[in-house]
Amino acid sequence: MGKQNVLLRSKKKKALASFQAGRHEEAWTLYQGLCQADRLDADARLMCGVIAGLRGDSVQAEDYCRQALVLDPKLAVAHFNLGIALRSQNKFAEACQSFKRATELLPNYSEAMDALAHAYISLYDWPAAAQVLNEIVSIWPRKAEIHNNLGSVYQAMGRTQDAIAAYEAALKINPRLSMCLNSLGSAYVDQGAFEQAERCYRQCLAVSPGELQARSNLLMLLNYLPDVDVTTVFEEHLEGGRIVEARIPRLEALKVEDEPQRRLRVGYLSPDFREHSVASFIEPVLRHHDRRRFEVCCYSNLPMPDETTRRIKAGVDMWRDIDKLSDADAARLIREDRIDILVDLSGHTGNNRLGVFAAKPAPVQVTWMGYPNTTGLHTIDYRITDGIADPVGEERLYSEKLLRLDGCFLCYQPDPNAPEVAPLPALASGHVTFGSFNNFSKINPGVLQLWSEVLKQVPGSHLLLKCPALTDTTVRERLSADLQALGIGAERVDLLGHTRTRQEHLALYARVDIALDTFPYNGTTTTCEALWMGVPVLSLAGKHHAGRVGASLLSAAGLTDWLANTPESFVAIAQARAADVVELGRVRGELRGRLADSSLCDALDFVRRLEEIMWQVKIRAV
Repeated sequence: MGKQNVLLRSKKKKALASFQAGRHEEAWTLYQGLCQADRLDADARLMCGVIAGLRGDSVQAEDYCRQALVLDPKLAVAHFNLGIALRSQNKFAEACQSFKRATELLPNYSEAMDALAHAYISLYDWPAAAQVLNEIVSIWPRKAEIHNNLGSVYQAMGRTQDAIAAYEAALKINPRLSMCLNSLGSAYVDQGAFEQAERCYRQCLAVSPGELQARSNLLMLLNYLPDVDVTTVFEEHLEGGRIVEARIPRLEALKVEDEPQRRLRVGYLSPDFREHSVASFIEPVLRHHDRRRFEVCCYSNLPMPDETTRRIKAGVDMWRDIDKLSDADAARLIREDRIDILVDLSGHTGNNRLGVFAAKPAPVQVTWMGYPNTTGLHTIDYRITDGIADPVGEERLYSEKLLRLDGCFLCYQPDPNAPEVAPLPALASGHVTFGSFNNFSKINPGVLQLWSEVLKQVPGSHLLLKCPALTDTTVRERLSADLQALGIGAERVDLLGHTRTRQEHLALYARVDIALDTFPYNGTTTTCEALWMGVPVLSLAGKHHAGRVGASLLSAAGLTDWLANTPESFVAIAQARAADVVELGRVRGELRGRLADSSLCDALDFVRRLEEIMWQVKIRAV
C-alpha cells in the first residue's frame, strides 16, 4: 500500500504540473487515470471538472464537480467550480447557491464572492449583489474593479449618486480604468449632467481608443444635446463606424441567391429580446411574418432570458444565442446560416454588436428601430424609417440609404396585461396633471423651461414626472430646485422613481391627464404606452429623426391635433386642451380603442409593407 500511495502522489504531482504548464490534454489523461485508480479521489474529479470547463464542456464540468462534492461535500473549490459550470449554462440561481456555499466554507474566498455578486447581477437581484460587493470592498478596499462593479449595481438600482461615488472611488485607485470612466459617464447621463458625461467618455477613449461601448455611449449622448451641430454629429458617427470596421476583417462578399422559390431568410440581431421597449415593436413583426415567403431567425446577445425571451424564441424559425461568441465567431455563424438580410435592432445603444455587422456576414444589412441616428458603418446598407421621421433631404445625415415605409416606421404591441384605462384624474382632483415618464436624460433645461411655461399658463395644474433616475434623492432635490427657479413650486410637482413591475408603472398613468413629450429626443415607448392608457401626448416636432418620432407616432394614431410645430403652439395647445375637461374625458375614454384600430397597431398590414420593402432590396442585391 505504501508504494501505491507513493505512486499516486507522484502521478498527482505530475498531473498538477501538466495543468499548471497549460498542457490541459495531458493533464486530463493523467487525472482520468487517477479517477480510475482511486474511486474516492475528490481532487482528481474536481480537476477533471476544471479542465472540462476550460474545454467549454460545462455539462461535463458540472458532472465531475458534483462527483467531487459527493466524496467531499466541504470542498469549497469544488462548490466554486460547480458554480462556474452552472453559470456557463445560464443556471444563475443554482450558481448562486454554489458560490454562496463556497464562501460559507471558506470565508474571504474572494473569487467566489465576486462570482456570487455577478450571478446576482445576472438575476437582476441588485440588492443582493450590492450587499456582496460591499462585503468585498470592506475586506479589499483597494480593488478598483470591485468599486466599479458596485457602481454599476447602484446605477441599475437608480441610486445614481451612490454609483458616482463608487466610480470615483475606483478612479482614485486607478485613474486610467477605462471601463470605470465609461460607467461614470453613463451615470452622469442618467442625471442629465451632459458636460461631465461627455468629458468622461472622451477621457475613456483617450485611455482606450478602441473602447467601442464608450464610443457608442458618446454617440448616444450626442442625440440628447439640444444645440449640437448635426453635421458634427454625423462626422462623429462616421468616425465611430470607421473604428468599428477597422477592428474586424470583412468576410468575402456573398451574393443573395437568386432562387425565386426559396424563402427569404431574415435575421434579426438584438440584446433586447426580453421585457424591453424594443420587444414591444419587434415581437408583432416576428409573429406576423408570412412563413410561406420568409424564414425568421433571431440572433440574441442576451445573457439572461426572461418570459418575453421564451415567448419570442418559440415563435421564430431559428434562434441563436451569440452573447458568448466573439464578433468574428458570430459573423461566421450568420454566414453559415446563409442569412439574406441581417437586421440590426440596436444601433449604438448598450450591448450592441455592430462589430458583427462590420464583418458583413450577410449580403444585405439593415439597421432599424433601436437607435435614432445613423450607425456610421458603410457595411450597413439601409436604414428603415418613414417620410415623417426622416423627410426628404435627411439622406445627407446617414451613412445608410434610407428605406421609407408608407406610414409609421414602427408597429406597437400594447401590453396585454396593462390595467384598464382609469377615469380622468382631473375630475377628482379639480386640476389638470401634466406628466412625463421619459428617461431623465431626455429632460434638458429647455424642456423644463417649456413645461414650466405650460404650468404657468394653466393655473393650478400639476406636473408628475416618473423615471428610474428619480429614485435617487439627490436627483429629485436638484430637479425640484430647478423647477422652483423656473417659478414652479414643489407643491405642484410629484417626482416618482423606479417601480417593481411594468403593471405598476402603467397604473401610474391613472394620475396623468395630459402627457408632455421631450425634445430634441422624443419618447417612443412612453408615447405609445401613454396613449394605450388613455393619456393623450402633446409633442413638439423637431428637425431630425430623434425629434420627429413623436410626429410619426401621433400621425399613425390619428392624433395630429396633438402635434406642435413651435414652442408657442405647444403651450397654446396644452392651454386649450386643459381648459376643456369634458373633452379631455371623452378623448381618454376613446383613446385605447382608437389606438387599437389605428395603423400603429395594425401588425398584419405593417408587416406586409415591411416585407415588400425587404423583397425590393433583395432584388436589388441579386
